[in-house]
Amino acid sequence: MRNPRILGRCLQISTCNLLSILSKCHFASSFPIRADSVPRFLPDHPILPLLAAANAAADRRALHAHVITSGLIRDPFAASRIVQFFLRAPAADLRYAAAVFDAVPSPDVYTWNAMIVGHIDDGSPASAVAFYFRMRASLAPPNAYTFALLVKSCIDPKRLGYRVALGKEVHGQVIKCGVDDWVVVRNSLLSMYSNMGLLDDARLLFDTSSHLDLVSWNTLISACGKSGHVMTARDLFERMPERSLVSWSALIDGYVQIGNYSEALRLFDDMLREKIKPDVVILVSVLKACAHLGLLDQGRWIHSYADQNGIGQDGNVVLKTALVDMYAKCGCIDEALKVFGGVRDGDIVLWNAMLGGLAIHGHGLHTLELFERMKDKDIVPNEMTFIVVLCACTHTGMVEDGKKIFDSMKDYGNEPQIEHYGCLADLLGRAGRVEEAEEVLLTMPMEPLASQWGALMSACRIHNNIEVGERVGKRLISLEPYDGGRYVLVANMYAENGQLEDAESIRNEMEENGAKKETGCSFIECNG
Repeated sequence: MRNPRILGRCLQISTCNLLSILSKCHFASSFPIRADSVPRFLPDHPILPLLAAANAAADRRALHAHVITSGLIRDPFAASRIVQFFLRAPAADLRYAAAVFDAVPSPDVYTWNAMIVGHIDDGSPASAVAFYFRMRASLAPPNAYTFALLVKSCIDPKRLGYRVALGKEVHGQVIKCGVDDWVVVRNSLLSMYSNMGLLDDARLLFDTSSHLDLVSWNTLISACGKSGHVMTARDLFERMPERSLVSWSALIDGYVQIGNYSEALRLFDDMLREKIKPDVVILVSVLKACAHLGLLDQGRWIHSYADQNGIGQDGNVVLKTALVDMYAKCGCIDEALKVFGGVRDGDIVLWNAMLGGLAIHGHGLHTLELFERMKDKDIVPNEMTFIVVLCACTHTGMVEDGKKIFDSMKDYGNEPQIEHYGCLADLLGRAGRVEEAEEVLLTMPMEPLASQWGALMSACRIHNNIEVGERVGKRLISLEPYDGGRYVLVANMYAENGQLEDAESIRNEMEENGAKKETGCSFIECNG
């Protein structure tokens, strides 16, 4: 036993006082407690420091021993506290808690809920559901929290098929027990279906509910926005009986996700006119819109607004990352570096944003220096980091550095993906080493994208390599026979090299296939 004094001191504590103290413990999961079962609390009782220090398994078992010898274990409330006690982190012990639970004659709903939480925290939602059916077999009545827990445990996008079946089973139990219109249960089901991407099920549940609260509306609006159904989200937003900050945030983020940045900014202005103060989440979404539209003045205004209102002053890394990204994409790399330098504990996303900003501005050497600094700070680069750094090497012609960085990916646990091979091929192609670039695309472990062949085709034209260009051009046209831009690229290469008959042949083939080249377009900012 780590602390042999605990058992001795526990034996000096009365049953009533121990029950009182256990009732005040902060467990990993807080369950409602019946007021009539809690004795008067003694704040100066000597067991308090013992409970605070009882993280070791041996110490916890000493407390359990006292509860058994004193007969306190027969009290359902005390038993519930003990079960939760052994499920508390650190040193949570589900098996020991289950053994304690099995010794309880008549566990109450809070004890059952504690065990369900234990199985969920252990990563076994199926066991949690099985435990629920054991609860039903014992005739113990579940409460709203029981179903909310079970529904929440079914949300896991990584194992969607498995969790959907489990979620449907839980939903069936909700209906069977007649609690499907309880607010907390209904909103949990809405959240479950939304997170699983089952919007039709979520909408059906929403439309057939007799009572909807603000959480119900916000859950469905957020789900529609994230899945790209922004018009549906907008319709729900306009019909809401009341709106909260979450409502505005969900809709603005939805417009940002589908690339309708102008509408997102118009909504933001409407929100400000209604005197609703934005939070960090909304400011991050709006900064993304400003970054994509190049609206530097509005981005600066948001930065100033955040500073003046103390938003993100706690060093919010997400907000700082959005500011770095906005300034970099708007051409103010010095401002981006200033914001980046003011962050004490940045994560990999922040570093990637700064590396990307330097890369798109052609600061290849500075990008590599920052990359080395990042590694010195023990921040492990991820797949996006290598894409950014390889792009920096591409735009500054640092071929050998880029090849070394590509070869080092596996040293950091990153297996090269199709984007990385594309970056390497683009690096070689822009440097005129088109044969090597072609070899990269032909030998990569996945099928290259048409866009990657297109980049190589452009390199062949720039460096006047007709031999590789012909092979790549024919492959491009076979991949995308209705994209007029592919034909034009090949025809122009022939024309520039005096092969007018070949160029005419490609043009005729383009017409025969009915392919057309899309007209290019651009936009500017005028008066904001």
